[in-house]
Amino acid sequence: MTEYNGSIMPPLSPDWGYAGQNAVSFCTKSNFIWFRLNKIIRIDYDEAIMLKTIKIRGFKSIVNAQIELGRVNLFIGANGAGKSNILEAIGLLSAGLSRDITGAELQRKGVRLSVPTLFKSTFKNHKLRVNFDLEAQLEQDVHYAMRLTASETHSGLRFSTETIKQAGKTYLRRSNRGIRIAGRKTVKADVAPERGLWDRFRELGEDLPTALNEELNTLAKFCIYTPQTPFLRGTEIETVPTEPLGLYGGNLAQASNYVFQKFNQNTNSIEKSLIYSILDLIWIPGWADEARVGNIEPDKVSSQVKTAENTLYFHDKFMKKGRDFLSAYDSSEGSLYLLFLATLVLHEQSPKIFALDNVDNALNPKATRHFLEKLITVCCQPKYQSLRTTSVPQQVFLTSHNPSALDAFDLFDPQQKIFIVSRDKQGFTQIEPLQVQQGISKAEWIQIREGKNLSEMWLNDLIPNALGASDL
Repeated sequence: MTEYNGSIMPPLSPDWGYAGQNAVSFCTKSNFIWFRLNKIIRIDYDEAIMLKTIKIRGFKSIVNAQIELGRVNLFIGANGAGKSNILEAIGLLSAGLSRDITGAELQRKGVRLSVPTLFKSTFKNHKLRVNFDLEAQLEQDVHYAMRLTASETHSGLRFSTETIKQAGKTYLRRSNRGIRIAGRKTVKADVAPERGLWDRFRELGEDLPTALNEELNTLAKFCIYTPQTPFLRGTEIETVPTEPLGLYGGNLAQASNYVFQKFNQNTNSIEKSLIYSILDLIWIPGWADEARVGNIEPDKVSSQVKTAENTLYFHDKFMKKGRDFLSAYDSSEGSLYLLFLATLVLHEQSPKIFALDNVDNALNPKATRHFLEKLITVCCQPKYQSLRTTSVPQQVFLTSHNPSALDAFDLFDPQQKIFIVSRDKQGFTQIEPLQVQQGISKAEWIQIREGKNLSEMWLNDLIPNALGASDL
């Protein structure tokens, strides 16, 4: 055995296995009982990639907003307040960088395929807008801005202007005067009005800064995930597959199989500790103690169930031998959802910046809080520095209606942010950070809350507008 700061790591269990194409890979709860890695490693947040600020003008219900972001960002508020609109604004920025703003690319990002005119704000008693504006500022003073035109005369969105710059220097720009690269020449090229400049011309830019390349390429991979039970069970197929999991979880079996194999093959003790910690989410419901991926077995999956060649199996520790394995079709949707979340965090092909809409979907309050605590630890705490470019998400955006989600957050950490999203009397979306007054200590903050958790404050309507504006 190997000892780390008093914690014992048992030898690798033979229960983990992968021996060819037709074999199964699986994990058991016993693998996770004793292993902990308590070494603390400092993270230099200045080196990690993240969105620092996003500006939104005239997009759906958001007339004018500037949001200062952290590493883990939770948006709460009433139904229809505009939480998902914030995620979709980031999705549009990502689509412009990855390739274009066509319906197909927006769908790959998880953005709803609304008709173009519904993308822009159209409030009563206000002048109808022609364009809407989005801008992202990343680390290292990298900026990406777009102005999009949405009209009834075109079937899709179109670029009006687009700008990419760093530290005040413009590298790519489009307007009605044409396209400029690094400010040195005008490109008279036939570029479709929906095609983004970054994907089309980045190879032509001479000596583009490394930070500019890395940060825009990272944002270009952003996706909004909304896992849904039929896809997690493998009975529905995603029309636009997105690696590694699918936006709805349609590739859960294959993606989780990769993570199981990754653990078995990995020799990095820090990465093993991360996998141990995150995969431990699977056992929260309490009924399963083993998960595996394998071929369809007729005695476990009905012939009337249409599913892929491989599926997930969970071992129900309370059932008799021979009837104790349940396929994804018969398993708890909460267990499937937790495995989806764990795989999303651990898979190397997952975007390093991503969003989860309705993170509490299919989860009870305990599971919701437990997952968020682990996610915050991975993203914000001084651990796993060496895994930042491979296994660790760098920034996450979440929406939730579950009050227990708030209790996972430490408002004294600027990397953890909660935003209250509401609609004012005109219907405009308002986005306000939930903050502790400057200069207040944690002890004083507890006194101000009268010992109540943030979840209790939300339920008791002590957080303004979190349950919806009462005077509308």
